[in-house]
Amino acid sequence: MAELIEDLYFMQEKVETMHPMLLDEAFALQWSLYGNIVEKQMPDSMSINQFYVHMAKLLGELEDTHTGISFPYSERKKYMIDGGGVGMPFSITVKDHRLYVNEYFAEDRSHDIAGKQILAINNIDSDQILQDMRNVVGIKNRECGDRSVEMLFAMSFWALYGETNVYRLKLMGEDTPLVINGVSNAKYFELKKKYGSRQNPEKYRLAFSDDQQLAKMSIASFYGDEQYNQFLKDAFQEIKSKGSKQLIIDVRNNPGGRSRAVDSLLNYLTDKSYSQYKSIGIRVSEELKANYKQKRPELYARIDKLPNDTLFYMDSTAYTYKPNYKESAFTGEVYVLINERSNSAAATFAGVVKENHLGTIVGNKATGENIRYYGDFLMYKLPNTKITFYVSPKEFIQYGGTNLNQGVEPDVLIQDFAYKDIL
Repeated sequence: MAELIEDLYFMQEKVETMHPMLLDEAFALQWSLYGNIVEKQMPDSMSINQFYVHMAKLLGELEDTHTGISFPYSERKKYMIDGGGVGMPFSITVKDHRLYVNEYFAEDRSHDIAGKQILAINNIDSDQILQDMRNVVGIKNRECGDRSVEMLFAMSFWALYGETNVYRLKLMGEDTPLVINGVSNAKYFELKKKYGSRQNPEKYRLAFSDDQQLAKMSIASFYGDEQYNQFLKDAFQEIKSKGSKQLIIDVRNNPGGRSRAVDSLLNYLTDKSYSQYKSIGIRVSEELKANYKQKRPELYARIDKLPNDTLFYMDSTAYTYKPNYKESAFTGEVYVLINERSNSAAATFAGVVKENHLGTIVGNKATGENIRYYGDFLMYKLPNTKITFYVSPKEFIQYGGTNLNQGVEPDVLIQDFAYKDIL
């Protein structure tokens, strides 16, 4: 137990000395008190999974999409592969704060449950499951973390509620729960290969209306790999050759990525200088100075002489970008399609488009990432459990709105969008 307490203190110390939110004395006191509660609630003996859940909930109080703790995959491996454990032969999706069956892989094909709403699993109400899952992935009641909920659902369910060999699904419209037996790791992948969707979604896609006047570009992430840059080059050349007059850029469900990938796209949309953020605040600390001295000398020069616990702000003039304007740049009407899972760099892209009047923002909900968010995280490993966690030392205030605790709002709702039929 002493080792787990040591890990808790190690994580708290990193957050308290690194994260900009902890400069707010009222919040720092609140977070410290919550940490004390977590410590008192820790039993004398607990598993790595239980410890992970406690730490994830504590970090989740920050409501920061770039500060969190990684799932202890080594424990899952011990259980599923080395220990012969079983898991759920189905996947889920989250829509409008509700759980649904996504794909069903079990051998018994008499049950057509894909797409059905889940009301409970093993007598645990779905609302409670979703709340617990969101707490674990670090975004308590916001939909922007639901992609992580979907990806980690089976593992998080196991970590939260313990081992189970049977899953009893209470489904909307069904009188009795559907009983599904758990399957081994090898069996899961066998079933998924046999019954799962064989189509992997494309990371980048371009489509045209029948008359080719409207192009729709779908971008699944802004990680900015070689494939992404080649896609942009080829796509805008094709759009120009077809003479399209309208362009929809779909960044729904885009989790973000690198700011330079946003610049790469904006190179095809404007020739005027812009900045991606109103301001960037760096929380100064000895540890960050040491990190920047080695890895970011240009930033180290800015903060070297500043006292610790200073939030050093760089305004937008410090990172104004002059586009590398492309010959195949698009000059027609631009529409950016967003939703509640357009996060990080995707939300920043929407904010730049809105601020610089480069296009119209279309969607039914604001972006998942707030106007003020945190990022550029540093990675750490807990000394005893060896679980990895990450802490953001920077505050970003992007464009696209004046309410810092909301995302970029749409200009036009989808139902009012003139080109909604192509979506």
